[in-house]
Amino acid sequence: MKNNFYIKNKLTPIINASGFMTKIGASITRNYNIKAAGEILPYFVNIDELQSLASRKISRLLKTEAAVITASAAAGLTESVAAMMTGNNLKNIYALPNTSNLKNKVIIQKGHLTNYGAEVSQGILLSGAKILKCGSKLSCSKTQIIDKIKKNKKEIACAMYVVSHHCSQYNSVEIASFIKICKKYNIPVIVDAASEEYMESFFKFDIDIAIFSAHKFMGSLTAGIIAGKKKYIKNVYLQNLGIGRGMKVGKEGIYASISAIENWYKRDLKKELYNQEKIIKYWINYLNKKKYHGLNYEIIPDPTGNKINRLRILIDENKSGFTPQSLAYYLEKNKPSIFVRDDLIHLNHFELDTCNLKKNEHIIVIKNLNKIINNLKNNKLDCKINLKKYKKISIKNWINWLDEF
Repeated sequence: MKNNFYIKNKLTPIINASGFMTKIGASITRNYNIKAAGEILPYFVNIDELQSLASRKISRLLKTEAAVITASAAAGLTESVAAMMTGNNLKNIYALPNTSNLKNKVIIQKGHLTNYGAEVSQGILLSGAKILKCGSKLSCSKTQIIDKIKKNKKEIACAMYVVSHHCSQYNSVEIASFIKICKKYNIPVIVDAASEEYMESFFKFDIDIAIFSAHKFMGSLTAGIIAGKKKYIKNVYLQNLGIGRGMKVGKEGIYASISAIENWYKRDLKKELYNQEKIIKYWINYLNKKKYHGLNYEIIPDPTGNKINRLRILIDENKSGFTPQSLAYYLEKNKPSIFVRDDLIHLNHFELDTCNLKKNEHIIVIKNLNKIINNLKNNKLDCKINLKKYKKISIKNWINWLDEF
């Protein structure tokens, strides 16, 4: 896998079979978004005016009242919570994260306090808000949410609902019911849907703010798209006068986000899905011929409803002789480095995602998978890397980034 960019900068070549993961740059910026960013870079613009342009264009496509671009979806989460507490009161905006005189509690199902590289809870707390957790990590009922609201009604600024494959997918209160409960008690609702592709579908619900990523499915520069009711979006933008200053987005991020969402609705998504399914069929045919002992596989639809299928690789250590962590670790250490979707690796499986594969990379992925399996079976590699060691290696890379690379 020769590439002048990697050679020139002495960087590790990467094949992304993990999806839209920030750790490896999230996505490939599409040419029309690169062109849009380049188009605006030589010019000074009034950012208020540019954000207003973004709002008009994006809200029309999403069929909602207004929108604003932030530095990222994560920044948008913090700024959205802040907006719900401060309103348009400049004194309150300047005072954050001090919220002692404000309604400052955010109600959320405990199973939605997930980690997408950093904790959702930390994104909320950065604004100065406090968290009201409902239920347990694995379950939450309508009654538990209602009881929590009744006990804290005078202190609740807003509610948050997180749509993510990282969240518990079982025994939680689904979005329509959650919103209905909150609206009954006049609590505004923020929906964090950063990794969701069918953005306009969320506005069939009576939500106040929705948070999306501009750079994941849409391939923009890094940015968040915050859309919803005008009175709340205006207050999100006002956070740039306070805690949002350190989360500001540049003119190129705003303009590229406009390009990204406009072009998103022009893309042939059916063709993209067809090509992804062809890759999965290729992988399955390859694996069928190899008949690895202790390795199974299945096609898994996206748990939140995105039009994506992935190939799940299941490892039975007792039969295969190696752990799923060993296979995933050596795929990443391979040259080229192959990143897989490993958030459920503690359940003895990981997934191969096709969304960001370039031409013929699916062949490189499966051939290197075969090579590493054979090396593990022949004891040429450590076949007993467990979950604790696997996580420790990942954290070590963060800590020692200046020494390791």
